[in-house]
Amino acid sequence: MYVIIIVSLLLVFLSISFLISQKTGNPTKNSFSIIIPCRNEEDNLPQLLMSLNNLQYPDDLYEIIFIDDASSDRTADLLTEFVRNLSNCHIIPIEQKSEEYKGKKFALKKGIEYTQCDHLLFTDADCQVPSNWIDSFNDYIAPDVGMVVGYSPEKNVSTFRRFSQILTADFYCATIHCGLPFSANGRNLYINKDAYMQVDGFEKIKKYTCAEDKLLLNLIRKTNYKIMYNSDSKVYTNPQILNYANQQKRRYGQLSLSSPLYKLLSMLIFFFYIYLPIRVLIFRDWIGLAIYFSAFLLFWIAGLIRHKERFHVCDILYILIYPYYLIYFSLLGMFGKWTWK
Repeated sequence: MYVIIIVSLLLVFLSISFLISQKTGNPTKNSFSIIIPCRNEEDNLPQLLMSLNNLQYPDDLYEIIFIDDASSDRTADLLTEFVRNLSNCHIIPIEQKSEEYKGKKFALKKGIEYTQCDHLLFTDADCQVPSNWIDSFNDYIAPDVGMVVGYSPEKNVSTFRRFSQILTADFYCATIHCGLPFSANGRNLYINKDAYMQVDGFEKIKKYTCAEDKLLLNLIRKTNYKIMYNSDSKVYTNPQILNYANQQKRRYGQLSLSSPLYKLLSMLIFFFYIYLPIRVLIFRDWIGLAIYFSAFLLFWIAGLIRHKERFHVCDILYILIYPYYLIYFSLLGMFGKWTWK
């Protein structure tokens, strides 16, 4: 019973953390470099380019750097047409994938090397950014801020998939507010170039196939730079329809990339969710279950408010089953095989 109470109090504490605002109230319009790696994205680019056209920020205060990462489709043609009459947009072509820098790290590295600004924004080619995207991150800029993690849900997905994405964002937000940031999302991310240079960019993490956002966060959190969370603008992305199980294994199976503290916490969480149903079924501890469920429901509602999302009745069921979904794909990801495009 004491274990359930402790977990419930922790959930209440994390719920309260959602009320904390990290905005700096920065009145200055900073200059930004937007970095977007593209690899065989001809189907997704039209939506992204349309959203970039709608950005409401002075044109002379931002640049867009597209990196054509060895595409074999019409990605290069679409990018060339888009930047034709735009002086603040540039394309960096990469003819061949790097063997040294795994995943998309080489494309990101080349893009950052080309930038003219000290404030870097990142998104992906299958996303749509809101018109206030740059402005929303400008509100968090300060000399001691090294990274700002944003919110990036998939659009037009099932209610359960929506639930899992919001809960992941809740966890990012809560851990950042507590000073123990867990992870980030490269689809909606700000990095201070000085912080990037201080950790030697991708040099220490170039061998990893994916999770460059999480790995960079782990490096920056060891410096004197702060990490903040921005829920003010949603960067929507297209849902992963094919190979969904592969995506989930890749997403949740990255425990080995976490700090020792989070490895320990993950093991404790795993044992708690094994213990909880045993406690309820064997000892008929319905009061303990009610305490835990109420605390989790409070955490969920606080997260919905923070991310400006609506409550669905089916969320009540998902609160009970999601932890076991998470454990299932975490185990598959850690001990099974998955691929990155």
